[in-house]
Amino acid sequence: MGGIKILLVEDDWIIAKEITLSLNDLGFEVVGSFDAGEDALKKIPELKPDIILLDIGLSGEMSGIDTAREIKRQGQVPFIFLTALADSTTIEKAKFTEPYAYLVKPVKPETLYSTIEITLHNAAQRKDPTPPLKEGLTIDDGIFVKTKNRLEKIVLKEILWVEASDIYALVCTSSGRYLLNTSLKSVEEKFPVQRFIRVHRSYIVNLDRVEAIEEDDLVIAGQRIPVGKTYKEKLMSRLSFL
Repeated sequence: MGGIKILLVEDDWIIAKEITLSLNDLGFEVVGSFDAGEDALKKIPELKPDIILLDIGLSGEMSGIDTAREIKRQGQVPFIFLTALADSTTIEKAKFTEPYAYLVKPVKPETLYSTIEITLHNAAQRKDPTPPLKEGLTIDDGIFVKTKNRLEKIVLKEILWVEASDIYALVCTSSGRYLLNTSLKSVEEKFPVQRFIRVHRSYIVNLDRVEAIEEDDLVIAGQRIPVGKTYKEKLMSRLSFL
């Protein structure tokens, strides 16, 4: 995670020191540590942090919530609230500033790392969302899929299958797996129906890539793909038999 710049706003110097050491051990760069929201806000334009860790209970003139509101007003730097056992009224006020996450103190290093990772990913998605699939795709068309920090082109005929992954669609090829920022239903509607077919509530397959049928499964590239009962009849009508 080298190169990720983090600004810390925490008025308990012992906690600030512990978090700073954890961040350094995890490979992050702490570009500044402040005990007052006012001081942090003055330095944000200069330090240009990628993410801000912000104590929700700052005791200075500006509370953590006040500081969060100003961070949002100034720009798009994602921030994570650090909190002890805050009361429900404080949490209710805090959520309207739209933090990316909450970390409960004392913060475990593994939780700190995973929360920062997820926050950076979600912030990138908000700033640079993947364009929607275009209409009228053919089997020879290509789509761009996000992988790490770039977009890679995949030709549709190279796709083995597509599976549901929460609210996203996971595209599987012989060379890797790629996440589409769209639902499986959208894939079903926009991929060419001549070659792609829904065989399960969680799977769409490329008919040209089916190698075998084993009871209630299809075999593609050595992997078994389940066939749902409600999809089986339509699937069988699309296959040729001797």
